[in-house]
Amino acid sequence: MKEKLIIYWFRNDLRINDNHGLYQALQMDKPVLPVFIFDFEIIKTFTTPSDKRMAFMYELVKTLKQELESYGSSLKCFFTSPLQAFKQLLKDYTISEVVTTKEYEPYDRQLEGSIQQLFDDYGITFYRIKDRVIFEENEVVTNNGTPYTVFTPYSKKWKSLLMQSPPEKFPSENLINHFKKSAPFSFPSLEDMGFIPERFIFPSKELNEDIIENYALYRDYPAIQGTTRLGVHIRYGTISIRQLVIKAQLLSEVFLNELIWRE
Repeated sequence: MKEKLIIYWFRNDLRINDNHGLYQALQMDKPVLPVFIFDFEIIKTFTTPSDKRMAFMYELVKTLKQELESYGSSLKCFFTSPLQAFKQLLKDYTISEVVTTKEYEPYDRQLEGSIQQLFDDYGITFYRIKDRVIFEENEVVTNNGTPYTVFTPYSKKWKSLLMQSPPEKFPSENLINHFKKSAPFSFPSLEDMGFIPERFIFPSKELNEDIIENYALYRDYPAIQGTTRLGVHIRYGTISIRQLVIKAQLLSEVFLNELIWRE
């Protein structure tokens, strides 16, 4: 009998710390195998071999894999469609649950529907956990239940709800002993996926408090680094949106408004 596992499917949440979906997976009663899929359907839209988006994502995934290996686990990576990746995983492992961070784009919803059908055939429970946003879908609407179309009243409602329900912390970093122990898995090179390494200094994910304090003064001057440049890290989930919001509440109302725009 093969060991029963839980798959944690990393997507746009490339971190160990304060990861809600990962926290839920690691609290379950079976070892957790971390998986990342370089989705061929998305990557084939990157038509430039030196695409910086691909280079950035690749470095983030590689860093995550190295961190997992420092805990005696590893990250199983695929360069294919998610459906094909899970079909291969089902050949190699006995899977009881799959957990992932909830996504909201039309492509992701369609993808999750097709994967759900596969999991249903095998009796696998599929959990989609809210992590990338503070409020989702119909959580911030007008009193009539309709979406806001103007930012200012939306932001006021958003902040009001935030005061009622402050962000939680999900200390997934405290549960790393629940990862499946394994030797390092193989990792595709950029060249394997049709790209060339790109020399580029990517923005740091460290929060510069001086920039936040002077944001209103310098944000409109391209020659000055007047913004945090954290957008790419929020995009790929290398930092927790909850922790940023908590920090924003302490530092700057302007920075909090910037984060609300990203919701």
